[in-house]
Amino acid sequence: MEPQLKIYKVQDWIVLGRNRFAPPFKASDTLINEARIVHVVHGRSNLYAANQYTQLQAGDTVIMKPDNFINSWSENPSGELNEIIGFQLPSDFLKFVYQNQAPQWLVSKPSEQVFPIQKATPGFLLDNYFENLKHYLDHPTLISEELLRMKVQELIYILINTDKTGSTQKLFGALFMANEYKFQEVIQAHLFDNLNLEDLAFLTGLSLSSFKRKFSAVYGTSPNKYFISKRLEQAQVLLSTTQLRISEIAYDCGFSDVGYFTKTFQKYYNCSPTAFRENLLN
Repeated sequence: MEPQLKIYKVQDWIVLGRNRFAPPFKASDTLINEARIVHVVHGRSNLYAANQYTQLQAGDTVIMKPDNFINSWSENPSGELNEIIGFQLPSDFLKFVYQNQAPQWLVSKPSEQVFPIQKATPGFLLDNYFENLKHYLDHPTLISEELLRMKVQELIYILINTDKTGSTQKLFGALFMANEYKFQEVIQAHLFDNLNLEDLAFLTGLSLSSFKRKFSAVYGTSPNKYFISKRLEQAQVLLSTTQLRISEIAYDCGFSDVGYFTKTFQKYYNCSPTAFRENLLN
């Protein structure tokens, strides 16, 4: 089924969108000088940035600053469509929205690097905001440019003022400051995530061939050999120290196929994961 996307503009800026689509679905995107706020109406996903990973489910709202992102949406057992509501916030649009009354977070910059993904603090105000917004989206003739400007300001106000930790305000202060990452930082952050080499190359900002060359230069082996070795070592630890099912261990170590995990484990250690665990008990 084709995605059902409806967008709303202020002048030439695409500001608001409502998207319904069929999972499973993986999307990669690079935000340059643009922030994004996404509210999950229905669905579950794993959201990855260069040095960060978070899980999203219905009701979650997430703020993203400039970076590379991969969003992997899980299949719904019910077969229902996923639905998200998203705001695109380029820097020049926010300056236009606030005009000569720029808030402090827009002009002050944090001294330390800020993670590119921030989950919003859940609560009545945020829930009520999106319920109200959905009424407008169901009646799009009511949506004007002035309304969009006000809804953007209202949302940012709620996000900042309902987060008592101050981390959301720090993120907004760093919205248009791109992070820089060391190559090894990205690799270690996603050592046990279910990402392929193309995904990792994207998160490091390299082509696949450049990624493989740099990986071999840094680690002295191929990406596949390194990841399999590290993931199997982690599997050994989990088999030895937890009561997790074999399928859970496979997933936690970055294997999406339990059969492949078992076959690979058998090849490396000359016994199956089940036999390895049983031998520890004898």
